[in-house]
Amino acid sequence: MSRTMSGIDDDPDLLAGEYVLGCLDAETAAATVVRAAREPALAAAIRVWEERLAPLADGIPETAPPPELWQRIAAALPPTPLELAAAKIRRRLRFWQASTAGALALAAAFAGLLLWRTPPLPTPLATTPRAMATLTPASGQGPLVVAMMNAKGEIAIASAAPLSIAADRSLELWELPAGETRPRSLGVLPAQGAHSVRAADAGPATQLMISLEPRGGSPTGQPTGPVLYAGTLTAVE
Repeated sequence: MSRTMSGIDDDPDLLAGEYVLGCLDAETAAATVVRAAREPALAAAIRVWEERLAPLADGIPETAPPPELWQRIAAALPPTPLELAAAKIRRRLRFWQASTAGALALAAAFAGLLLWRTPPLPTPLATTPRAMATLTPASGQGPLVVAMMNAKGEIAIASAAPLSIAADRSLELWELPAGETRPRSLGVLPAQGAHSVRAADAGPATQLMISLEPRGGSPTGQPTGPVLYAGTLTAVE
């Protein structure tokens, strides 16, 4: 039977023995740890009991814990920052779903980004999102494109459905940080699937644009074709 708080003995040696043997309940054991931090005699007695009883464990063979134990431990752990951020974004998407029909497409795009399996998701989504943007088609028609940026300036971008372009054309991604007037190229995008780029200067309020360019990208370093998609990064709180 475990000892309770009301049964704490003033004898440091007796209390230390019961602590090391595991005879104390959780509250009493915690109180004993606190006492040992300020009572050298009790701390010394605990060390003596540990050294005295340690040889008893040498004859006990090691036993691997059952696999389901780790599953129960993982299920009991608090959610990771990424899971919290994803849950917050999902709550926002549900709100947008209820308010506008266009948000239904955004929810589909976001789901496609998170659940993409071929090819695998790019590495930026392995960290907590710092900002996200919804790039809407300038024509009002076509799938939405979703971009998510982490604190390292890595952007994962994907469309809810493949983007249709001519064989002699390419899609190029551009960033326009707040206060600047000349967009910067972030490279050519694939017509389908998730893609990862680095944009060290991007942040909340940075505009992202996708233009239609000659095959291989703009020859001038600036957009030469029409801007097909545009959106602004918004901080994920």
